[in-house]
Amino acid sequence: MLGGSHADTVPLVLCAGYLCPDNHWAPVAGPLADRHRVVVLNYRGVGASTCPPTGRGPGLRAARREDFTIERLADDVIAVLDAEGITGAGLLGHSMGCEVALAVSRARPDLVSGLVLVTGPFASPMQSFYGTRLGAYLFPLLYHGLPLVPAPLRRVAVLAPRLPLAMPVARAIRALGPYTPAEDMADYFRHLGACDPAVALEVARGMHDFDAGPWLHEVDVPVQILVGSADPWSPPSVGEHMLAQMPDAELSVVEDATHGALLEFPDEIGDAVADFLHRRLAAPPVPRRGAPGRVSTPRR
Repeated sequence: MLGGSHADTVPLVLCAGYLCPDNHWAPVAGPLADRHRVVVLNYRGVGASTCPPTGRGPGLRAARREDFTIERLADDVIAVLDAEGITGAGLLGHSMGCEVALAVSRARPDLVSGLVLVTGPFASPMQSFYGTRLGAYLFPLLYHGLPLVPAPLRRVAVLAPRLPLAMPVARAIRALGPYTPAEDMADYFRHLGACDPAVALEVARGMHDFDAGPWLHEVDVPVQILVGSADPWSPPSVGEHMLAQMPDAELSVVEDATHGALLEFPDEIGDAVADFLHRRLAAPPVPRRGAPGRVSTPRR
């Protein structure tokens, strides 16, 4: 899906989080499209995008791991940009989309003029969520154990995101907070429940296997890092590490924001992104829409 055709300002490409369909961007993408050409896409197996054929039967091993690595998702983004003739874009990643944006910038630096990384990791979130590496040890057990669960139980588990309990549970584990609009998350939970479990498992594996840490110091475009002060999935310490490693990065904290910051404070995040694009990528200035003070002054 393409936004405006503004030729005098940097085009923006939105790289979504884990299994997030394109409409997840609606609160932020609309205002950005008023001044930028905005590219919103669905990864393979997400939203209206189909999966590559595997020739395998049904089950949790029906998808191939190599089809859902972060590098492969980045290749799909690159294919879209090449098809649209876009170069020098700003890549805005959220959650897992930060990994995808980093992979695009490494594979095709000619396509990227800057990065905006919102509440997302540079490597496996299992290494850092809730301030512990426990998830890194548990994930292999989950990955290899799920296919052994009887099919009837798996079918029940797939329905869980569609249940009314999904939002209270997400708040209880602090993935989302009191500022996250339940109505905006309803579409995501419905989509999550409709996703192919084999795809969900392999995308999670790709997210877990990716690691940009060894080459963060090679990222030579301006980078804006936005972290949520209350985000246990990609905590502020992850942003601090990226700030220390990247030569041209700046960091801002979104106060009270969780991993759902895009939905919690879309106007304030939109203001911060617009300010970064104006200061660092020569985009026109934009009037503020959100409340002042929610996003801290950028620190370099």
